[in-house]
Amino acid sequence: MVVKSNNMEKQVRSELKGGKGDIHFLNCVSKDTISNCRLLSYMTIPPEGSIGEHEHVEETECYVIKSGKGVVIDNGKKIDISAGDVVITGNGDVHSVINTENEDLEILAFIVLN
Repeated sequence: MVVKSNNMEKQVRSELKGGKGDIHFLNCVSKDTISNCRLLSYMTIPPEGSIGEHEHVEETECYVIKSGKGVVIDNGKKIDISAGDVVITGNGDVHSVINTENEDLEILAFIVLN
């Protein structure tokens, strides 16, 4: 199966999980395409934008940082992130992400059910 980018759904979510700004999603597949995969999307967080703190229950979320820089708060610990880093948030863990730079923070995100 090949999913062409021009067939992917675009979505904008404002103040996601209590964060700041408009987060742009390019959803690679629908929820039903891959078994046990709830999300597979490119996310763009604008300068000063963020995704608010939230917990993952019965699932694991991974971020692959494609470009930009920011901060992840991982179970209360503040960690700088940049291109090439991978953030893993497992079952019961809490995290948020903040774009701290003047350029977009681009992330490939996926959530798999435990």
